[in-house]
Amino acid sequence: MASHKLLSDFYKSKAWINLRKNLMLERTDPLQGLLCEYCKQPILKDIECIGHHKKELTVNNVSDANVSLNPDNIMLVHHRCHNAIHDRFGQWMPQKVFIVYGSPLSGKTTYVKNSKGRKDIVLDMDELYEAITLLPIYEKPNELALNVFQIRDLILDQIKTRTGKWQQAWIIGGYPLQTERERLANQLGAELIYVEASEEECLSRLYSDEKKLPYRSEWEQYIRDWFIKYRPD
Repeated sequence: MASHKLLSDFYKSKAWINLRKNLMLERTDPLQGLLCEYCKQPILKDIECIGHHKKELTVNNVSDANVSLNPDNIMLVHHRCHNAIHDRFGQWMPQKVFIVYGSPLSGKTTYVKNSKGRKDIVLDMDELYEAITLLPIYEKPNELALNVFQIRDLILDQIKTRTGKWQQAWIIGGYPLQTERERLANQLGAELIYVEASEEECLSRLYSDEKKLPYRSEWEQYIRDWFIKYRPD
């Protein structure tokens, strides 16, 4: 666990966060924008960009700024391309954990589906309900909440202890309260990713989705409640 924490602490450090932001600014072309240095396609959102260390970052060199904070050692790539790089060259990838949070219908699940690799695990309460009930994803019987929460806690413990050979873990949730999401991030050695969308955008997606018609009033309340509770970093 100590080694996992050392690497996760680095990725949450101000030095790394500021370097990544500065590299994104420096490498953004006025006409083409920021291009992925692997697939050469545009990186459209900040949250889609990951800094890949060409010389593998390990617990033995993470404190060496010539490796960990050296711009010449860092490629800016999509999350999906980062997975492809490691698969293609057979590189070991530290088991990273991401907490993807935001309002209902902000696009969290879509973001994870577009970013994850085939060796990653995803923890999503909506998907857990569907997995054990075979009900539509919008139906969550309260009577089964205890079962779902216990399954969730088991998976969280596996993520915390880095049990298994998965490469990355993605935890999807609302987490509107800063203290709640930061506490979980510290427990798991995780990086927080905020999928930003306005209340109007989320409601618009709700109203345009015919599948949610029978549950529209409930989901509208979920969205409004989230924005009332939300506290930014």
